[in-house]
Amino acid sequence: MRKIGVTLTALLLAAVLLIPAGAGAADKTVLLTFTGDCTIGSDSSTYGRPRSFVEAAETKGYDYFFANFKDLFAQDDCTVINLEGVLTDHTGDEQRNKTYRFRGPRDYVNIIKSVSIEACCLANNHTYDFGAQGLKWTKATLEENNIGWFMLYDTWDFVKDGIRIRFFAVDSRNLGQMFSWLKTEIARVKEAKEADAVVAVFHGGMEYGAWHEEAQQRFAEATVGSGADLVIMHHPHVVQGIDIINQRTVCYSLGNFVFGGNNEIREEPSRYVTVTSLYSIVVQAELHFSEDGTYTGQQVTLYPAYISGDPPNNDYQPRPVKGEEGLPVVMAVQRDTTFELPVYDEDTGKVVMPYLSAKPAESNTVTTEAVK
Repeated sequence: MRKIGVTLTALLLAAVLLIPAGAGAADKTVLLTFTGDCTIGSDSSTYGRPRSFVEAAETKGYDYFFANFKDLFAQDDCTVINLEGVLTDHTGDEQRNKTYRFRGPRDYVNIIKSVSIEACCLANNHTYDFGAQGLKWTKATLEENNIGWFMLYDTWDFVKDGIRIRFFAVDSRNLGQMFSWLKTEIARVKEAKEADAVVAVFHGGMEYGAWHEEAQQRFAEATVGSGADLVIMHHPHVVQGIDIINQRTVCYSLGNFVFGGNNEIREEPSRYVTVTSLYSIVVQAELHFSEDGTYTGQQVTLYPAYISGDPPNNDYQPRPVKGEEGLPVVMAVQRDTTFELPVYDEDTGKVVMPYLSAKPAESNTVTTEAVK
């Protein structure tokens, strides 16, 4: 079992000492929101059947799915989802050798547009469910509707008030061949000042694993070591823990979100516990910059959620949870986190992490070297 070398109390003290006004010292901020896996469509085997995502879209309307998070997404600067599947009207290139093939018609882009979602991560194991043509249509559909996308060697930039944030994404199938490029490119981008901050996204880990794997941690340590300022992961379909590496936040798995892939909530054994796909975490990260664009720090907030309001059925409409409902979600994150999380506020339904200064006092820095 790893032990963290600096307690959360020390980290909180460092934050107070370094940021007297509760992180208000930064001149500019960018608020980013992230969700886990979103399948905006159905698996081929259930397409259009009762209780499928497609039936829900037909009977409940496009604005139904993200409705409970519309206000949260609207008040940030940029919301990013992992789009698990394709948006295409063509099925000729369906990869029938795969067990699950996720697809929504191109018109389902209006589900994404029903709320303020600015970009989609496309680096996952379902982007080629309908071949290269299916992915091509997905990219074109997003572009035609002014929604950004990023995957593998194609990065995406978000810009606000002159602050540029570059997004990288890779999945486990391509990590080996891309790992060297990814580390080098992140370092180059930061050195050349092509971006003021970098977000690295990884789609990997063990499905229904209660704890993150070594590959996930290696990705986090390597990308942060190369200059990434925030690391977000998904794929396991359940929530996992968080890390703090060199004063940067790592979220190992956000779980599912609007997930049309299953019409029931799945529970699976994972070592000594049973995990559930009901739990989800929405992450908001407020990045801080000086007036000249220099990155100065971050503060992350975790919002517990359920992916359905009708468990054990999946109604495809995630909802935020507060009070006692949210506590098991937070505990699932805590189980895979080596330090004590801040107190979960049952009234507001969130966990607010301490502010992390980019350059803290050396004695209070939480780094990978401090983790043994």
